[in-house]
Amino acid sequence: MPKDLITPFDPERFAKQIALDDMMRGLLIAGVISAVLATVLLPGMAIVSGLIAPAVVLGLWLWLSVSTARVARSLTTFGELMAAQPDQAEDAMRQMLSVKPVMRWARLLSYHRLAGMRHLQRRFTETAAICLCLLSQPLKGPAAATRPHLLLMLAEAQLEVGNLPGAYHALAHLQQTRLGLAQSLQRLAIQTRYELAVGAYDHALHRARAKVELAELMPAKHCAAMHAMLATAAQRAGQTRQSDWLWERTRLLAGPDLMPQLEQGGFSMAVVEPDTDNGDEPA
Repeated sequence: MPKDLITPFDPERFAKQIALDDMMRGLLIAGVISAVLATVLLPGMAIVSGLIAPAVVLGLWLWLSVSTARVARSLTTFGELMAAQPDQAEDAMRQMLSVKPVMRWARLLSYHRLAGMRHLQRRFTETAAICLCLLSQPLKGPAAATRPHLLLMLAEAQLEVGNLPGAYHALAHLQQTRLGLAQSLQRLAIQTRYELAVGAYDHALHRARAKVELAELMPAKHCAAMHAMLATAAQRAGQTRQSDWLWERTRLLAGPDLMPQLEQGGFSMAVVEPDTDNGDEPA
């Protein structure tokens, strides 16, 4: 377990960071407008407006740009670092979050990476809190591509902590979100697990054959878990023949190590992995 160098996520601290970043951007815009207005309306202040004001604006712009570039460079290597050296990844994340001010998209992407790291560490309460805060923000520019992954992490994290209403709302939003193939398979697994949890066995078994075919595109353990969930749904719905067939396929896929867990209803497979491909560079 990597050493925890970051204080637990605090929505208020997150909001203050966003406000500070926005304030700096606002000061930059206000400085440019003020310099232009001073030149037009106060010709007697030409020296100030022509030299000092632009220098201040340039300084603010350089500060914001350099800070943002520093975070962007860290974002591009964070995925590999998290996989190879978790302790260093924790320290790298602490440094990324401490940089200020940065452009909004860079701040949001930093927290998206933090949510992915916490999800990988199975700290699902914190994952859900981060995802909820990020999804409450306008996700624009490079950060816009993170929305599907945030919803997937949120849905799975809510299931893991037993918050079924929270999982339902995340899944409902996913139904209205454009997903790639891998994300669609993850949503299918999470949706089926949710339907089992709420006793919606008929919904879980709807188009079961098609779901079995889609499951074959999943990684091996997730494919086995999907078969086991469908087998459990069929068993509880009284469809013995279908249940027996699905359990037989599950045994072939799972092997002796995973099978006992699946037979006991252990469907927690962390199907959503950290996403390090979205929005590393500004559009």
